[in-house]
Amino acid sequence: MSVRPPKALAPKSQTTPVEEAINQEIRGEMAGTHGRLLRKLERGLAALAAFDADPARDDPAKRDALVAEAGEALWHIVVQRELMGLRRTKAFLDEYQVPGEVRLRMGMRTGRSGQPSGTRD
Repeated sequence: MSVRPPKALAPKSQTTPVEEAINQEIRGEMAGTHGRLLRKLERGLAALAAFDADPARDDPAKRDALVAEAGEALWHIVVQRELMGLRRTKAFLDEYQVPGEVRLRMGMRTGRSGQPSGTRD
């Protein structure tokens, strides 16, 4: 009978300098993408807040488009965070004060008729 040590105590796999350089490049690209997507979300949330702050604006279609744009940006950043191993999405949403309606539109795309894709009239 043989006994193996726990995986936590097993020796780590050795990576070559080339593999480590590639892994570092990948991590850099992931961080850069995260930053770009985060700025896009911030711009979308700012545009929605500016629209809501102006009492003269009364265009439900324009507001709906801004909510949809912010929702799509939110979806992209949440997916990127998951790929990077960053969890605690609720804390992230709370930190950036993402409105509930944007959270609900996360990942939902609308067709030309304004209805979510994949639905029928």
